[in-house]
Formats: sequence, structure tokens, C-alpha cells
Amino acid sequence: MAILLIGCFSGTVFGGIHCLGWNDLFQWHAEQMIWRVGSLAIASASLSLFLLSSYTIWRSENRITACALVASAFIYAVARVTLLVLMLASFRSLPSGVYDTVAWTKFIPHL
Repeated sequence: MAILLIGCFSGTVFGGIHCLGWNDLFQWHAEQMIWRVGSLAIASASLSLFLLSSYTIWRSENRITACALVASAFIYAVARVTLLVLMLASFRSLPSGVYDTVAWTKFIPHL
């Protein structure tokens, strides 16, 4: 039960961290909406996984909670992949300053 609690808590925190990008600039509005839905899906699916698993342990397992557990896990996995794809897609519109060479000797005085 402790491993389940830690795993679901870390998933909820992971989704919450991605919710911090709620008002970030995206190239398209659709990407921003997908990011928001994916972040909320990760946070809520982790929480629902914990609650449904706790209910299943507390009561006898039935098919409805088992199906809900599988659906929550599927939603969580799809949302994680969606955020990964959006993160990789953000590389297509990097600012030009990314390609500048940094003179590290200006920042490290002993070199």
C-alpha cells in the first residue's frame, strides 16, 4: 500500500508540475489546450488510481472498479506520451539565441 501511495503521489506531483506551464506560450492554441488537458489528466488519473485501488483493497474487488483502474492507467499513459510529444514538438520553434556560443571564461573567473 505504501508503494502505491508513493507512486500515485509522485504522479500527482508530476502532473501538478506540468500544470505550472498553464500560461506558457505555445506556437498554437491547440497545443496549449492539449498541454492543459494532459497535465490535468496526469494529476487526476494518479489520484483516481490511488482512490480506486484503496477502495478495491478495502472492499472486495468487482469488475467496475477493475475496469475503472485500467481506464485510469490508460489515461495516465496516454497523457504522459502526449506531453512527451508536445515537449519534443516545441524544439521546432526555438529562439535564435539558443545557437549562440557561450564564452564560459567570462562566467568562471579562475580559468
